[in-house]
Amino acid sequence: MPATRLFVSHSTQDNDWCRPFVAALKGADPSLDIWYDEYGLSGGTEWVQTLQKELQSREVVVLILSPDALASQWVGEEIQLALATRRTLLPVMHKPTNISGFLLTRQWIDVVDLAPEDAARKVLTALNSPVVFPEAAPPKQIVPAPEIVPQPFGQMGFVGRIIDGVQVITPPLCDVPAGPFLRGSDLKRDPEASDAEIPMRTVDLPAFKISRFPVTVVEFACAVRAGAMREPRDWATGSQRPYHPITNMSWRDAINYAAWLTKVTGEHWRPPTEDEWEKAARGTDGRIYPWGDQFDPRRANTSDGGPGEPTAVGMYPMGVSPYGALDMAGNVQEWCGLTPDSPLLRPNALGEPGKSVGYLAGGSFSDSPTTARAAYRAQLFMGERGDETGMRLVLQLA
Repeated sequence: MPATRLFVSHSTQDNDWCRPFVAALKGADPSLDIWYDEYGLSGGTEWVQTLQKELQSREVVVLILSPDALASQWVGEEIQLALATRRTLLPVMHKPTNISGFLLTRQWIDVVDLAPEDAARKVLTALNSPVVFPEAAPPKQIVPAPEIVPQPFGQMGFVGRIIDGVQVITPPLCDVPAGPFLRGSDLKRDPEASDAEIPMRTVDLPAFKISRFPVTVVEFACAVRAGAMREPRDWATGSQRPYHPITNMSWRDAINYAAWLTKVTGEHWRPPTEDEWEKAARGTDGRIYPWGDQFDPRRANTSDGGPGEPTAVGMYPMGVSPYGALDMAGNVQEWCGLTPDSPLLRPNALGEPGKSVGYLAGGSFSDSPTTARAAYRAQLFMGERGDETGMRLVLQLA
């Protein structure tokens, strides 16, 4: 049976086609409850709240793909919210579009050159299908390739493989079990807490696996050699430090790298959500740092006692988190995905209208111990990057 509640994400530049398309969907199946904003965002913070509420109350987000849609900041925010809240995302290609990133891992419905009524019938057929996937691909040719993993990375758990002729290195993982944890901050326990971290509350998560270390230069170099990612700034110097975390990463870079790794391996890799990152960093008891409530410069690469630059991953073993993750305090800031109750989705935290604001967790080598707290967040526009910004990976279990 088709989902009965749909959210149509589109560019207003495509309204002349979307309007009869939505009408045809409703005419073909009157039981469908479709939210479609024909006029575009125009109501300030109240309208942003309405958009978020309507998207999260629907099972399926129908993404009308076109060059205008992918250039739209608002469509980008709707996509991020759909992914963060685990809505079913159904891309519908209305105009020829050069796709990249996570869309490479999704099957889209091609309605290019179709009349809106014909496109609606094709979408309804897909919604009625229990699974919408491309035809089965031939098995991947996978060859273990430990020689592409420099020592001591092999001893640290990194795995090298050649998959259909493409070199790839995947990281060691930490198991984070299902269950509740304390998220945010309590001023009585942590006087450094900001308003965005309060109150401390209980959040329940399913089990997941997170990489033991931030993504390293040697891992990212595989994607660069494959032509999937551009060379980051200062790559000539950075590429000579294979054991260091990759830096100069924007949110788009993080998403695209994870999408490439997913496409090559057939496994579902992505950046962690805000909740996942925080639980992996601090465990369940609300501790301020991965190791406890008191800062210790021997456990983290921050401005308080660090060398003033990134260090190789794993150089601060005393800073290990309850689940075995390292470098979750200091070294590089790590991009995380937005979750429904993120402070950065509050109307007064969205920044300039039409621009997507993301956040980074964990602090960096040049930041104070305050930023290395597990609950701390730094804000940055998702297209920006710096020599302190990196990423970590989650391997999605389902």
